[in-house]
Amino acid sequence: MTMGTHWCAISLLVLSFGIFVHSLFKFHDGHTKPGQCPSSLRGFPSGVGCECDGDCPDNHKCCEYHCGNFCLPPVFVRAECPDNHWSVGTCVNSCSDDHHCPHGKKCCFNGCGHECTVPKIVKPGSCGFPSLTCEKLCSDDSNCDGNEKCCSAFCGLACREPL
Repeated sequence: MTMGTHWCAISLLVLSFGIFVHSLFKFHDGHTKPGQCPSSLRGFPSGVGCECDGDCPDNHKCCEYHCGNFCLPPVFVRAECPDNHWSVGTCVNSCSDDHHCPHGKKCCFNGCGHECTVPKIVKPGSCGFPSLTCEKLCSDDSNCDGNEKCCSAFCGLACREPL
């Protein structure tokens, strides 16, 4: 074998190894798809036994439940500025839109100016009729587990599965 033949063989081997490694990371790169897993396993999963979101088709996420991991369509939540009915913040505009805010904060009106604020999470679904609970167990959807929403109760707020 000549030096050129050895060089070709080594190049082919390195290229093949690179393609193999790339194909592994393409599907198991640990990349998290947008959205959250549903709080309970409902309907038919698109896959069983996944390890990460990359194992699941389309936009489905790899969700862990007590009976195993399943690929399911994601649940999306909305982030909104918190209510500031009774507050007046500093009269300085420290931001003009959400892109100026770090770590998932939103640029919100504080009663006088705009500042980066931790958002209020609004989950999909509706609450339906108030329950007969008489205690304050939550203040907004972010206080509730999984898909549950913070809903009006007879004399307070409580976490409930949405309709």
